[in-house]
Amino acid sequence: MTKTLGWGLIGTGNIADDRILPGINAFKGNKLVAVVSREQARADMFAKKFGAQHAYTKYADMLANPDVQVVAIHTPNSLHCEEVIAAAKAGKHVFCDKPMATSVADAERMLSACEKTGVQLGMNFHNRSMPCFIEARRIVQSGEIGDITVIELEASPGYRPGGTMSSWRVDPVMSGLGTTMSIGVHVYDILRFILEAEVETVSAMFDTPRNVMEQTNMSTLRFTNGAIALVNVNEKSPLPYNDFVIHGSKGRVTGKGLTRSRFGGVLEVTAADGKSRSQEFPAINAHGACVAAFSQALLEGRPFSPSGIDGLRSMQLTEAMAKSAWDGVHVRLAS
Repeated sequence: MTKTLGWGLIGTGNIADDRILPGINAFKGNKLVAVVSREQARADMFAKKFGAQHAYTKYADMLANPDVQVVAIHTPNSLHCEEVIAAAKAGKHVFCDKPMATSVADAERMLSACEKTGVQLGMNFHNRSMPCFIEARRIVQSGEIGDITVIELEASPGYRPGGTMSSWRVDPVMSGLGTTMSIGVHVYDILRFILEAEVETVSAMFDTPRNVMEQTNMSTLRFTNGAIALVNVNEKSPLPYNDFVIHGSKGRVTGKGLTRSRFGGVLEVTAADGKSRSQEFPAINAHGACVAAFSQALLEGRPFSPSGIDGLRSMQLTEAMAKSAWDGVHVRLAS
């Protein structure tokens, strides 16, 4: 078993700076070997700040470095497919930011490339590493609130004016979709995680016409366990809010401030007789916790979850949502 994992990073944005690279360095089994940025000066700055041995402007140069065993990809969505496939062909394990790609077809290509070369593809669905969601899942799966019937979830980072609106995130070619991919994919994945069920059918409404980046996605999801979720993700609220209620036949669990990794949030469990209890959770570097979990899985030689399959499921759902919103139809996902 390898005692140390050599990591390389492609993409030097804010999340990489604030969350991913600190997470890589915090895990004792990791060693940051290289960073890649389009600009040499920025690559050099990140390498110096986080102790990387090499700073590149081309990811092909990093992939040729035998000391790099794992590649973290944190670039615009449309670049993920090419970069993941190249890393897989070079025999590197991959930790990919969400969304996995901008289309189901690309996600399938990425998954196939990693399966063919025997490398692991882990997804940065970091909400799964947050203690509040782990506890919400435990409560639901324990049967404490009975059979799950209805879920209501709202998530918004608040209105994003100015700079963000002119970035690659609002370019349909580079981003794929708007708030559905920037915010929604985390929400949809965490519901799959908590419920341990897949989305069976979806009906969605966007606030924009076809091929115009949406800032609001109102969706109704039916899961394979029979539960129905009403999900509102948007970037139009003047203030951020991140709340959910999961209703069961014996009670409910309510989450406040839980759908963003920078806040710990509060869970409240209410039984059918009205008795309740609550628990507050501390904020953690959930991205770093996800990095640590992926690293541990690699060192122990076991599969990691969330995997490329989870990334693919999210892509299938977002494509179904777009079809529903643009064509005005109810969409059944393939089993």
